[in-house]
Amino acid sequence: MNFSLRLRALREAKGLKQNQMPELVGTTARIYGSWERGETPILLEDAFRCAQVLGCTPNDLCGWPPGLNDGAADDLDPEEGELLYCYRQSTEKRRSKILETARDQAELSQNQPAAPEIEGLEADQIRSA
Repeated sequence: MNFSLRLRALREAKGLKQNQMPELVGTTARIYGSWERGETPILLEDAFRCAQVLGCTPNDLCGWPPGLNDGAADDLDPEEGELLYCYRQSTEKRRSKILETARDQAELSQNQPAAPEIEGLEADQIRSA
């Protein structure tokens, strides 16, 4: 997935010049310019400050339609959130491998009776040892 923020379009719509943004956001002109050109990833905190300065939501900044990401992560455990993050950072080929592994593990979990953990090892690990 090719990801780019809508920094330039939103900045121009707000009537701001590129050289005004770094001071408003609290960064350097070089770093801000690299964000706007899509050369450098932006930290969440910096993206949030940009959204505040531009008077928009982080969803607007990302170009997402309203409701796409609202509350999506609220119900996730930390491990689920990490899995989702890793999936989103992967290439399409690796995403299909992640899905294949997850489906296989879910099927194994449904087909096996619950086995007690033995000294921290799962039953799968004991059988394969």
